[in-house]
Amino acid sequence: MEIILKKETSLGLESYEDLGFNSEEELELEISKLTKFRPEFETNWE
Repeated sequence: MEIILKKETSLGLESYEDLGFNSEEELELEISKLTKFRPEFETNWE
């Protein structure tokens, strides 16, 4: 019996479903949550 380990690398070619999302909008929402400034780093400029 031969065991083959195959690892594929792609540059953003996965579908939204493969990434666990139902749509581009859902993915964008999650990205915006991850890139949002944390409150402790926000500065009040007023």
